[in-house]
Amino acid sequence: MKGASEKIQMSLRKHVENLDTFFKNASDFLVRCQIADPYVHEGTLKGAICPWEIGVADNQGLLILEDFHDTLEAIWVWCYYTKISGKNIYQPNIEMGWNYVSKNSERHIPENTYDCSHLILCGSLYEKIFKDNTYYKLIETAGNGLAHYFKELARKKDCSDWMTESCWAWWMASCLGSVAESLRNNEWSEAAKNFVKRTVVEEEKPFCSVGNEPRHRGPGDHECFSCNANKVLALMSCYPSEITRKIITDKFLPLAPKRFVRRKVDENAWNANVAMALGKSYLLTGEEKFLHSYFAIMNELRRRDIQNSSALPRSQNFPARESWVTFFYAYAYAAVIETS
Repeated sequence: MKGASEKIQMSLRKHVENLDTFFKNASDFLVRCQIADPYVHEGTLKGAICPWEIGVADNQGLLILEDFHDTLEAIWVWCYYTKISGKNIYQPNIEMGWNYVSKNSERHIPENTYDCSHLILCGSLYEKIFKDNTYYKLIETAGNGLAHYFKELARKKDCSDWMTESCWAWWMASCLGSVAESLRNNEWSEAAKNFVKRTVVEEEKPFCSVGNEPRHRGPGDHECFSCNANKVLALMSCYPSEITRKIITDKFLPLAPKRFVRRKVDENAWNANVAMALGKSYLLTGEEKFLHSYFAIMNELRRRDIQNSSALPRSQNFPARESWVTFFYAYAYAAVIETS
């Protein structure tokens, strides 16, 4: 067991050492997904992130499309790289992205709660890194929209809707809970915490077996999220305490995947989402079983990253690497690393 422990800790050290390179590669890839010169010189779409690599889109019959939350996800990756490297080389891309978000926010915020979750996640990191509160009002509007959503959801007896059925609600709760803590917003914190209390903390069996994870429940038949993983992320964002450690160790660990899980749709994104929860669970508990499972999944994702670009498609049969899956992959990579 000692040898196995030393080996997994060596893997972790190498993982940490490669953090800068991984995020530099991911950041470079996301630049290739940004709608800018020569595709557009000005206008509403300039600065938006396309869901897939633009240079490959034409060859694969894919349209160049704007995506609001994909843009926010790319800004998050660029901001994170700025944080860990101390280099400000993606400032022009970040500024173009925020310019697009600002011009188009009324089409998405606060009605689209998933977009709201990414806006507060990205916006809070941006403010922390750049000491710039230019977009505070946008962040506030998005956070208030999310808090309102969870308050309304709490009025339902079963605390359920299509966002919970598709596992997206716990991702949104994890974003609201973590940002509420950093901004010391008690209203947001209580809204997220009450939802997590009813759907995770008070449930005798909050987690299901891998085989019972929902399929084809998200928008457009996406299944990019694991309910188990997002419940763990939400729990840690809202209940950073011994309660969380006990629930994760006693109830999540026995059901957590020990290796990459094959899925028909979005399997790279889904497994990256699971790795997020496994990595953060290790940081919280120190239980190496989480770390073994984390690397089993991340090693398979790295094997599938055949261009060594820190970028992936949603699944092996999708014809292009994608911006949103790259965010999932990057968020998972960072999940096991302590950063101030």
